[in-house]
Amino acid sequence: MPKIHPSAIVSDGAELDDSVEVGPFCFVGPNVRIGAGSRLLGHCNIDGHTTLGRNNVIHPFAALGQPAQDHAVVEGEATYLNIGDSNIFREGCTIHTGTKPGSETRIGSRNMFMNATHVAHNCIVGNDVIYVGYAGTAGYCEIFDNVLISGLVGIHQFCRVGRFAIISGGSVFSKDIPPFMMAEGRNGGVKMINKVGLQRAGFSTETISVIKQIFRIYYRSGLIPTNALERIRTELPQIPEVREFIHFCETSKKGVISAQVEGHRS
Repeated sequence: MPKIHPSAIVSDGAELDDSVEVGPFCFVGPNVRIGAGSRLLGHCNIDGHTTLGRNNVIHPFAALGQPAQDHAVVEGEATYLNIGDSNIFREGCTIHTGTKPGSETRIGSRNMFMNATHVAHNCIVGNDVIYVGYAGTAGYCEIFDNVLISGLVGIHQFCRVGRFAIISGGSVFSKDIPPFMMAEGRNGGVKMINKVGLQRAGFSTETISVIKQIFRIYYRSGLIPTNALERIRTELPQIPEVREFIHFCETSKKGVISAQVEGHRS
């Protein structure tokens, strides 16, 4: 049987693996499913149609599966939050279910959501993502794998942040941030590539060199985006990272952020 503290409330209908631990003063709603090895440390609230995978850790005052903060929510209609494995939800973080009936918010695996971070309704968060304290993404955002969102960052609804991108602290963006880049400012721009992150992830020197060339063509050549992408397509080796960058930019609906003009580095 799950290990449930006497002061915790686990509603009838909730499904908990036998190895789950529920600490003091936690609340688990009737439509919640929690996988093996997950731990609720205390004073946390998991509600809604929420599914957690294996080995997730939820710290005090985190709230997962609450209704979306959106007037489109229809009371009594099911919306969902689906969470993968081995995520860490620190103190006071909030992640909401989808807004329209039957819709979902989706979180991958091995992510860390630090204190007071927020993921709004219908967002998709990949794997190995880090939200630093007080960072938040509005509704319908898509955060790709291995993204680092620094503290106090705000991302507008429907925006995307590409794989291995990094956003500097205190930044606010309402456009897409392409993969492998470092961005900062209030709709500021790309500062440089995420070189340190790529090196730590094991990208080869040759691949990082090509990504630098992407940066120089797209952000430093003075070409308009369509012409820059065509030059990237014709002049650079079409390794997966090049194709990924091109596809990300060409499928953007919000538009891709521009270059950082002041104090840039190449």
